[in-house]
Amino acid sequence: MSQLTFKFPFKTTYYEKDFYVSSNNFTAYKLVESCPDWPDKRINIFGPKGCGKTHLANILGKKIDSLFIRASELNDLVLENLKEKKCLIIDDYQNNIEEKLMYSTLNQINQTDSYIVINSIKPIKKIEVKLNDLKSRFDSFIQLGIDLPTDDLLRVILTKSFSDKQIKVNIKLLDYILKNIDRTYENVFKFIKDIDTASLSAGKSININLIKKVLKK
Repeated sequence: MSQLTFKFPFKTTYYEKDFYVSSNNFTAYKLVESCPDWPDKRINIFGPKGCGKTHLANILGKKIDSLFIRASELNDLVLENLKEKKCLIIDDYQNNIEEKLMYSTLNQINQTDSYIVINSIKPIKKIEVKLNDLKSRFDSFIQLGIDLPTDDLLRVILTKSFSDKQIKVNIKLLDYILKNIDRTYENVFKFIKDIDTASLSAGKSININLIKKVLKK
């Protein structure tokens, strides 16, 4: 009798218990954990795509009354709603906000003595802007960098996740996954979900062919 499997769209969820703290993100995590006792209320967390910036921002959003938006969503209406919040979190900033709007946002943050966290791929002080006053504001932010997860951390994540799902994977298969997987947290967790689904659908334990098939998706 074949086993029915149901395919649901992958949706990333962000819980503090699922955030793996290591040398690549320790400083940024400790800052978020210590909120609101920060040395400054203007923070820029930067690092490559998939390093955990959005996860950290979502953890922060549960610790302080925040407005969480993607940079592309910032507009005058958002600024109106911001008046009722203690913190503005702007995710995925890539100089994709009109400069005068961004400057007005930072002015409002200063006037209300609120917190602001901007997530970006590179430090915002290194992002080229034409408005000198905006550059000056960016230069005043505390900068915290995050790197992609190390091999050791990815191995821990994979081993624990497989164990939680009662999936047996030997060391050779783990090594193959580590050498070939896209090295971001989101892709690692998506791979674990997809390989579990594929294994159940095929009615087989995980093997090299199944791993190769899932990695090619």
